Amino acid sequence: MTEKENKNQVLVVDDSRVIRRAAVKILEKEFDVVEAADGEEGWQELTKNPKISVVFSDLGMPKMDGFELLEKIRSATDPVVAKIPVIIITGAEESDGTKEKVIGLGATDFISKPFDSISLKSRAAAHIHYRNEVQTLEKAAALDKLTGLLTEASFMQQGDQALAYAKRHCSEMSVVRIDIEHFAEIFVKHGREIGEQILAKVASLINDEKRTEDIAARLGVARFALLLPSSDPQGAEIVVSRVCQRVARLKLKMGKDVFNIQFNGGITTPTLDGAEDSFVELLKQAEIALKEAVSVGGGKIVCFQGNETADRKVEQPLQQTLGAEVNIDDIISKISNKDNGITNEQLIAAMQKMLPLVAHADNRLKLGLSKVVQHLTNRLKC
Repeated sequence: MTEKENKNQVLVVDDSRVIRRAAVKILEKEFDVVEAADGEEGWQELTKNPKISVVFSDLGMPKMDGFELLEKIRSATDPVVAKIPVIIITGAEESDGTKEKVIGLGATDFISKPFDSISLKSRAAAHIHYRNEVQTLEKAAALDKLTGLLTEASFMQQGDQALAYAKRHCSEMSVVRIDIEHFAEIFVKHGREIGEQILAKVASLINDEKRTEDIAARLGVARFALLLPSSDPQGAEIVVSRVCQRVARLKLKMGKDVFNIQFNGGITTPTLDGAEDSFVELLKQAEIALKEAVSVGGGKIVCFQGNETADRKVEQPLQQTLGAEVNIDDIISKISNKDNGITNEQLIAAMQKMLPLVAHADNRLKLGLSKVVQHLTNRLKC
């Protein structure tokens, strides 16, 4: 199979039509060649054409020269564009200092004018082949081969970034761990091939049911995880329930056997007093919730409610007032009448008395107040 059949394209950027036509004549039998008369036109081609795999560029051009084009490519926000091989076409007038400058800007290689067919074709083929190999390796490192979901290493990296963003912008996020129930038994009884078919099918369902912005990963044989940006516990539970229900409806017929699959899930969301938690710690919290779900079984989903042994920085509790006599109606009446004669002790006692009602209403009515309830519980020591 030729490079042209692989649809790899070569971009030739030069203000000399003679040079461009010479390059096209040499390369066109093996590659699709795209021409640009200056750096500005070359940049436009790069941003709209994802098939371009290597760039040959002259240095001295109008509008945008080769230096500017190279710098723009290497600073591109699109990582595919930023890593594209750029081969500089140099003339006799270019000094060693000029070559050092473009190397410093990130040039991949040089070719001198007038170029011969062997040099031009060999450089194009070598750099395209190398780039394709690198992209394949990067993709393999980031994605699990069997399921197409992120690997654990990639998931942890994405998680660190998402947590940093959530802290910086005071936004919510949830981390989920889900396992296939009794998968080890299926694997032992029916073998690797059946097990892998189940894993691949389950992974495709996770991808189908998660939101576009959510990130899914395979952490182990039958261990999956989700990272849900801008999601509170209630929102996370909706997403996870949808995934679990879809998996529970799955009936995989393989030979004479029909497999009914179930997920158990654990969810955690950083609380207002948990700002020091790392993503590793959040994943551990999701694991704790998952273990509780597994102990119950039957497609159970459990939200992490806190860990007494967790080493975390918390605010000091307000003065303990449990048991203090307080009349809620009286407190509300005074607030309505703008009466400032309410003491802090009375206000704290009233809050402690009302908090179980707030927590119960939040749980039943799905009000999205779990983080507030947790924060108040810690501050009031209810």
